[in-house]
Amino acid sequence: MSSTPLQPSRRPRCLLMAALLGVCLSAVAAPKTGKLPSSAVAVTPVAEPASVQRLLIRYRTGIKMGAAASADGATERAQAAAQVMRSAGLAGESRMHYLKSVSPSMHVATLEQAVSAAEARAMMQRLQADPAVLDVMIDQRAKPHFVPNDPYFTGRDQWHLQPSSVIPGGLNVNDAWDRSTGSGVVIAILDGGYVTHADLLPNVLPGYDFVSADPPGSTPTLAGQPFWTANDGNDRDSFALDPGDWVTQAEVTAGFCDEATPESTWHGSHVAGLAGAAGNNSQSGLGVAFGARILPVRVLGRCGGYVSDILAGARWAVGLDVLGVPRNPTPARILNLSLGLPGTCSSTIQSVIDEVRSQDVSIVASAGNDGNTLISVPANCRGVFAVTAHTREGDSADYANVGSGVRISAAGGGLNTLLLEQPGSPRGIVSTGNAGLTVPTSDADLLLSGTSMAAPQVAGVLALLAAVRPDLSMSTLESFVVGSARAFPAGGYCATNPQALPSGFCGSGLLDADAAMATALGIAPSGGGGCTAAPNGQADLSLLLLALAAAGLMVWRRRQVR
Repeated sequence: MSSTPLQPSRRPRCLLMAALLGVCLSAVAAPKTGKLPSSAVAVTPVAEPASVQRLLIRYRTGIKMGAAASADGATERAQAAAQVMRSAGLAGESRMHYLKSVSPSMHVATLEQAVSAAEARAMMQRLQADPAVLDVMIDQRAKPHFVPNDPYFTGRDQWHLQPSSVIPGGLNVNDAWDRSTGSGVVIAILDGGYVTHADLLPNVLPGYDFVSADPPGSTPTLAGQPFWTANDGNDRDSFALDPGDWVTQAEVTAGFCDEATPESTWHGSHVAGLAGAAGNNSQSGLGVAFGARILPVRVLGRCGGYVSDILAGARWAVGLDVLGVPRNPTPARILNLSLGLPGTCSSTIQSVIDEVRSQDVSIVASAGNDGNTLISVPANCRGVFAVTAHTREGDSADYANVGSGVRISAAGGGLNTLLLEQPGSPRGIVSTGNAGLTVPTSDADLLLSGTSMAAPQVAGVLALLAAVRPDLSMSTLESFVVGSARAFPAGGYCATNPQALPSGFCGSGLLDADAAMATALGIAPSGGGGCTAAPNGQADLSLLLLALAAAGLMVWRRRQVR
């Protein structure tokens, strides 16, 4: 296969960031015209504590309450105690005593000393042998639902993480966080590298930079500048930092790239933050799996990245050997590729996808931002978890590719395809970035939109599940994510299917972290790319930069990309 830079597909209504990927940065008004054609595992229903000292016993017949209960309840408590002690005697549990009651037929028994969960289960079985006992359960502590203190989350700027009862397109992740933050799971972000943002550094592992030298003489103008794409002055190395990916109009004119990007996009950092930015630290926002570790694999530079570097980076990320590169000491279980190019998946690319999947690894990829009904490579490769994007209202985003192969929709921001936009801001997705216009300067948080933003949220949910069910394959966990999706909203593009596309063209529904977690644990849910131009060659959407001012206030700065 020839080694040529990956380029973004062209679409009529989206601005892309960097020169490669399916990432739409910020939406502007667009007509609502629709898209352009083109395993069963037995688990305990409730998690058991490590030790047990209290049991809740429910009887078929409750104690008799007097017409007027005694003033201090002594008589009723004595009856309840006698009922419990009778059961304890039948079960041979001399260590058990009555503590208090919940109702006339439900009483709390306590043990003189705590026992293991296995001992408690055996004890409960003996108690239930008493015909008078209806059921027994462990009386354990419930805890308040976790609510992180990160200001973008509490202020609902991170609308994509909110309960769907509050924002229809939200991820519904609060209750999932009660059970998992993704701790112990490694998510590899194959992208443009990362910047040293305070919300990224706690979770970032040592990665690798695969953006290598440009082919000698690939264009006459690149002679003497072999590292123009890499923009860091060197070949493959162990520093996955993002030096910036800006492209000037002069460089386009000289043949370095096909489209100018006057300001750096910090795309890799934004994607990494959505998957696993540090959380509950009282600053900025947080990622879906804020307890996971992020492995930055730099495969994109200026004007995109070479297929060869992306494939090498994918193999390295999961612990496979790459000639001339030290083996990765922290193999990832999930790969996120918020990038793509048009066309069908070649046998060369598919062979590497198959190698990676054989390591029990999930590969999550964005579907693309061309606003059509064909998804891009590698999202359309066999075994890749393809993700399209929806808006705050849950409608398919007007830029988002849909079609055969899409598995699910996640929040990507932007404008609706059919539904009317409801009041509420921001419409984009906020995550980690940098304030530098070209080279990195200080921490900032960007507000972007695109399927590139949707994919890492799926990667994050898979990490949450992998942390609590390490015994299951990633394919099984993927099936939980797909099978637990919420229905598309009535009146939206995916629900109405105005173009009569084949079933499943938007995937199984809207990503729901709580429902996926409930499926994985066998419990009931709580309820709760690249620079794309318009037809005339000009980008018709803009980038919003969310920066923190010195006084701590959020300052919005609009950047128009030409």
